[in-house]
Amino acid sequence: MRQYWPDPKPERITYDQWNSQFRMMPESQKKAFCYLEGTSKETQYLEEPRCFAEDQGDLRLKSLKYDNSLASIRLWSFLLSEEERLHKARLAGKKIIGTLKDLGTMPVLTYSSPDTIAFYPDGAWWIPCIMEMSEGLLKMADSLGLGEEVCPSRATLSAYISNNHFPRPDYLIAAVGCCCDDFSAIMQRLADMGTKTSWWELPFRGSPSAGEEVELLPTGFYAPKRTADFLEREFDRIRNELSEFLGHPITDNMVSEGIEKANRFRQIIGEVRDLCYGSSPCPFPALETQICEMIAIHFCSDREEATNVLAHVLETVRKRVESGAGVLPKENCRAVWVNPVADLRVMNLFEDLGGAIAGTEYLFRHALVQIPTNVSPMRALALTALSDPMIGPALQRAKIVIDEVKKYKAEGIVVSNIPGASHSATEGNIIRELASKEGIPVLQISVPPLTDATSSQLGTRFEAFFELIRSRRKQKWQPTPLA
Repeated sequence: MRQYWPDPKPERITYDQWNSQFRMMPESQKKAFCYLEGTSKETQYLEEPRCFAEDQGDLRLKSLKYDNSLASIRLWSFLLSEEERLHKARLAGKKIIGTLKDLGTMPVLTYSSPDTIAFYPDGAWWIPCIMEMSEGLLKMADSLGLGEEVCPSRATLSAYISNNHFPRPDYLIAAVGCCCDDFSAIMQRLADMGTKTSWWELPFRGSPSAGEEVELLPTGFYAPKRTADFLEREFDRIRNELSEFLGHPITDNMVSEGIEKANRFRQIIGEVRDLCYGSSPCPFPALETQICEMIAIHFCSDREEATNVLAHVLETVRKRVESGAGVLPKENCRAVWVNPVADLRVMNLFEDLGGAIAGTEYLFRHALVQIPTNVSPMRALALTALSDPMIGPALQRAKIVIDEVKKYKAEGIVVSNIPGASHSATEGNIIRELASKEGIPVLQISVPPLTDATSSQLGTRFEAFFELIRSRRKQKWQPTPLA
């Protein structure tokens, strides 16, 4: 087992404390972690948080709270160095493949070639929060005809045009079909800008007809066999088009190896989730666990180092659980969180006021499940893509949320709606309706890219929700009255 600089007693710390702790770290530890390892652009990436806030303009970092472990500093440094990593990957001879919309499956195919780096330009939706609107992406989107009626993913188009936040991909692979209207329009605008683009159809999963042949999916749901057949052909077509672009074939053996490496990562994140969401006191904060899950969709542009980073997190969390240590009070109210937040500070606020995350559904469950290995690799990718919670009936996604509550013994559900997102219009109500049948309280909130003006209102709603959970605890603990 690798020896790391010893962590202090687990707690959440401020930005200033984070910088002070980093400066105390021995230089040998700061130089221990590299991305693009084995290439001509191998780079040490552990940096003082101040560098990201002041040099890159990631101003929101100054108002957040962080886990104080080395694994957390490594996790944040890996995340925040992605833009630089993409530029260096190109200089190292890698082709940059921009994958759009499907959130988790196409990068597994893309990374099967040693010559590629995959990333999701979609991730630009977080830039307005991280840079506290100083980058002007949403204002630029307004001028391009994508106003506030469009979800924050409109920042993707602005970032693409400005060339200031990530390098232009060499090739785009875009999923259409069962796709939100907002991002479908954005993808068409990107394709019109001249980058070679392959389109593939992501079909609606639907429910099999009576007597129809079905396929069991990694999430436990079923899909019509004909739908899986169609999607397998789509993946094979994209493989051929990508192979032609790269100038070499991507074989079944290469894809199988890519699946094996993706499954290794998914196994680790699965263990991290089980320990973080199933333990009390909570061993790792909500913000860091959300980042761990988000990395799963494209490995933060370095599959090997992403796996190393998550293994470090797992080691840290496991030690804390074994010793009974945590970063939050044991009595904090445990809730499943639905949808990623546009403003990261909301996760801090939730914990500050008495909450703890005990399960999640962040739109990409298919990026967390094990990819089948008992079928052909193209079939395996098709079945995994069909597990996407956003391409099936909303009731099925609601059942995933309820299953999280039961698995981790959560006490409630928080549905964080994304302003302007078409999928947020009614799904919260469906989740609430199913939860009410199970006697599970639900809080629905709306989180814009910056919540500074509404934080007090959000805080009041969190406090009322926690009071409800605490009152239910008292009712549960009361003895049954004598007859």
